[in-house]
Amino acid sequence: MNVDWFKKQQRMKGVTSADLGKRLGRDRSVISNIYHGRRRMSFEDAKIFAELLDAPLSEVLLQAGIADKDTVQELNPGFAESDAAAWVPKPEGKSGPDIAAMAHALGGGKNGVDVWRVKSRAMALAGYLEGDYMLVDTGQRDFCKAGDVVLAQAYDFEVGAATTLLRRYQTPVLVAASADPAEWGVHVVDHNAVVIMGKVVGSWRV
Repeated sequence: MNVDWFKKQQRMKGVTSADLGKRLGRDRSVISNIYHGRRRMSFEDAKIFAELLDAPLSEVLLQAGIADKDTVQELNPGFAESDAAAWVPKPEGKSGPDIAAMAHALGGGKNGVDVWRVKSRAMALAGYLEGDYMLVDTGQRDFCKAGDVVLAQAYDFEVGAATTLLRRYQTPVLVAASADPAEWGVHVVDHNAVVIMGKVVGSWRV
């Protein structure tokens, strides 16, 4: 674990340990535990670090000692397949649409309700286009029913990779709403290799 690298990235991006801890669903002490080796950074933790620090996931994996260069090269192709990415607020002073205000107006700002951005056309025929913003309620992940649009994680345990899926839940599978045949495969939600992360409860376009 290259703690100096992580702390330097935090300073450069103006990201505090409290910011990182909040996104991990805990307080700032979890960051200290990771930096001091009392807790191992998971693959999911690394993705959050990469998003908040605006750093390549491959670099975070390397600096955390999770993967070597050869492994990162194998994993990189899978990252591009993710359908959505967690929204990261711009530093203060940067112009742009007030995403946080819009999220709050739609019921966001609550614990466990996060803003994500669509990165693929997997649900284009259902109205979710690349660049759209979504509110995802992680508190409803265990209560999703047929017809709900959800975010899920598909894990490849052989290489340690994970892909974020934006799909419609048609019990017990996830299906796309896309004109692209490459997206037509189904994913069986088995709560192991494919896990629902949360329900999409709102979306908007700017």
